[in-house]
Amino acid sequence: MNAAREPRAEGQGEAGLLAILGLGPGSGEEEIKAAYRRLAKRWHPDSSKDPATARQFARVARAYKILSARPPRGNLPLGGAAARYRRVMEAGEDLFALGQVLAADPDPGAREAAVRRLGLSGRTAAFVFLRRALYDPAPAVAEAAVRAVALLGSRQAEGEVAALYARSSPALRRGILETAAATREPLFGATLRAAARDEDFGLRALAAKLQAEQS
Repeated sequence: MNAAREPRAEGQGEAGLLAILGLGPGSGEEEIKAAYRRLAKRWHPDSSKDPATARQFARVARAYKILSARPPRGNLPLGGAAARYRRVMEAGEDLFALGQVLAADPDPGAREAAVRRLGLSGRTAAFVFLRRALYDPAPAVAEAAVRAVALLGSRQAEGEVAALYARSSPALRRGILETAAATREPLFGATLRAAARDEDFGLRALAAKLQAEQS
């Protein structure tokens, strides 16, 4: 039996706050603003009479407020590493161009940057390209894709995220569950059911906790 590792405390520290916004470590100010705008619109209390909507909106607003108070930083690595991300930066908001980076760039870092931009696009059509990223051989790219589809609220990704969970390493499986815990997106339903049967006791316990909170 694998030793259980405690999950990152939700909302504690920068990583937890970024996760609530569907973002990963290293996200810059523009990414945080864009993610907040997407999520605030989705979870605004005026859009639903469900009390859970207001609670989620409050979590998102709190995370954004705290992150906005931190020192400014860029959105992509600068200096000598900037050339690695040239194609991503040139692609801008062009979904097809970002999809081409995912399909052809040999650098996992560039592919991850493209995934982040697709997630922040706010366009449901981005999932056509993010689907490829869920099968990326680099775990960091696949995990970024999970955050991206959560940020987009892409319910059509439910089965593929669950399939990714089933074939992944324990570290990536934990990352997926932590994204589920932070974002509370419904698309993780099938993943939580799969995790409830995980051989890792710690992951089973985390999945059970999340299922109980959502019931």
